Amino acid sequence: MRKAAITSGAIGLALLIAAGLLAWWITPSYVAQLPSNYNKTRTYDGTIHSLVNPAALGSGNLGAAIRTGVPATLTDHVMTQQTSGNTALIQDTRTISASHATVASTVSHYAVDRQSLEATRNHPSNWSVTPATGLTVSWPLGAKKQNYTGWVYLTKTTTPLKFVGEAPQGGINTYQYHATVAPTPIKNPQALAGLPKALPTSLLPRISAAGIIPPRELAALGKAFPHAKAIPLGYTYQASNTYFVAPPTGLVVNVSTNETEMGGIALPSGKILPLIPVLSDSYHASPASLSAAVADANNGHNTITAAGVIAPIVAAAVGFVLVVLAVFLWITGRSRGRPVEISHPERHPSPAGTPR
Repeated sequence: MRKAAITSGAIGLALLIAAGLLAWWITPSYVAQLPSNYNKTRTYDGTIHSLVNPAALGSGNLGAAIRTGVPATLTDHVMTQQTSGNTALIQDTRTISASHATVASTVSHYAVDRQSLEATRNHPSNWSVTPATGLTVSWPLGAKKQNYTGWVYLTKTTTPLKFVGEAPQGGINTYQYHATVAPTPIKNPQALAGLPKALPTSLLPRISAAGIIPPRELAALGKAFPHAKAIPLGYTYQASNTYFVAPPTGLVVNVSTNETEMGGIALPSGKILPLIPVLSDSYHASPASLSAAVADANNGHNTITAAGVIAPIVAAAVGFVLVVLAVFLWITGRSRGRPVEISHPERHPSPAGTPR
């Protein structure tokens, strides 16, 4: 009995310890984090409200320079390229296409914490990454009802991601965050690569005649750039975006974006005089992408729940029963091993003369 009690107690204590490790160490440290093999593509349907053809604009063909109301698709491919402890090297590829042609494409690399998903400077020295700040590709696992800081890859600046409420998306409850980006100069070299760097001054009268530049500002430009054959151009980005996030996994399951890249004249003062939106668009998740994102969020939630809640509860319950059983067997065994005392009847002397 004692041997069985010891075995039962040892297994019970091991299960209790395992339950604690699963709940408070293994799951938070190794399960609830960005997987080393993460590789997902999200597709968003949308409309390009304004699109500038740089070649047509540069040649002065204003009639062909601007397209409006063009159906478009935004593809966002995020994958983990490498990991080092709790840090992951992420590649984020975003491509906008319309009429079977690529309108814009950027590739960004970030070093992020695998649990908080925030950009980090603590990474191997041989990683080539953008020195970002805040959230870059997703929300942290276990997203909270609070504001976060987000990275704006086009401007290389940050913006507040404000928690605004909860909303159902694809059959699950999501946290809703909103980001507003005021007009900010674009600094991403990939985004700037395909845009004109300067505008011939000979086109200014035609642009003014089209109502893009008021005559008063046209005269001011003549004073700011006297005798110039071309004037420098600059570009700004502004946005009003809403993100729908699955709280347990931090996955973005849907978006509602309104973004504008505005082209303008780069004044000597450093300001950019807005002229024309070179790219203005809005997007939301396609039905197939929304369903895939919801499935990923549910699968991730189930995995975290199984490892961090269900398994520890089962292990703790079984462990507790085995410990109680061990105590019972130990006590029972001791009772059975004690010698049993035999009581003898007490004999009393008989009175004198009484026959026996």
